[in-house]
Amino acid sequence: MNMIAPVPAPEPGLYDSIPEEQYHASEGVSVSRLKTFAKAPAKARYGQNKETGSLRFGSLIHTAILEPAQLDMRYMVTDLERFDPRTAAYKEEMLKANGRELVKRAEYEQALRIQDAVHAHPAAGALLVGDLRVEQSFYWIDPETGLLCRGRADSLRMELRAIVDLKSTTDAGPDPRGFAMSCGEYKYHWQDAYYREGIEAVTGWTPEAFIFIAVEKEPPYLVGTYELEPRAVERGREDVHEQLRLYARCLKDDYWPGYSGQIEPLAMPTWAYA
Repeated sequence: MNMIAPVPAPEPGLYDSIPEEQYHASEGVSVSRLKTFAKAPAKARYGQNKETGSLRFGSLIHTAILEPAQLDMRYMVTDLERFDPRTAAYKEEMLKANGRELVKRAEYEQALRIQDAVHAHPAAGALLVGDLRVEQSFYWIDPETGLLCRGRADSLRMELRAIVDLKSTTDAGPDPRGFAMSCGEYKYHWQDAYYREGIEAVTGWTPEAFIFIAVEKEPPYLVGTYELEPRAVERGREDVHEQLRLYARCLKDDYWPGYSGQIEPLAMPTWAYA
């Protein structure tokens, strides 16, 4: 296992020109790092998360919706069916791309349809205009632990004092098994609370809303816009501060445990008994 070696972070503050790769490699505790840490501290200390096809497609969707002017500067459409670096066809396409990321034509066209769906949605479309600041990186010091923290907001609506976050999902519906399940499974309430605190720390103003734009990745690309209820945000705040305290202790002691060292009872999921 290789220990993560982050690059130095800038001074605490709000930045709009930090490349995504530099942000993800920089020092500071992100909410994603805290989620990994909560599974096992060793997971947060060692290794890097691998980029998956799903994450790459998510980045394409984000660019199409939030930064459409950058789309053709970052991506080049290709008719290649397989991305095999050993083939001459792939090498030729990479030369044509000239630093841009290759994207299959079907995925590119799908991203454009998702873009249209989001901008056609009354609430989502209204959130993506006005004084919109996209891909804002921010760094702050947690006053309780002294840890350097970081976040990267998809977009800020400055005049509304709102954080707007885009999520691609399989179910953007409002029912308990829809986007609400994703919020619980992926701990979006942690992100909500963490980003509110970070933005307040670096700007001096308190975000009045954290709004999720959820869009489905399959036709008809349905869209939902949501705000978490206050008790979910408060629970997120409690959870992230508990994890920050534990993280600070591991950092101080340089002790990053894995799973339990004892034999633990294990219950199978309910479906396994059906």
